[in-house]
Amino acid sequence: FQGRRHVVTLRLSGGDAPERARRFCQGIEEAEWTLPGQFVADISIDEMRSDGDGEWIELSALTIEEW
Repeated sequence: FQGRRHVVTLRLSGGDAPERARRFCQGIEEAEWTLPGQFVADISIDEMRSDGDGEWIELSALTIEEW
């Protein structure tokens, strides 16, 4: 198989950022993902943190090319 690991860092800002970050992360590992030609084999939240700029979420996903 051919696969890739993707790492994405998101920043959410605004007064409701903590709640939006919580909702975004809730259930992400069980969610169904549709990517044409790809299968999402794994997705996980690697880190969540807060700072003066907002809420930060780092996630990683493993995709495998469908044959």
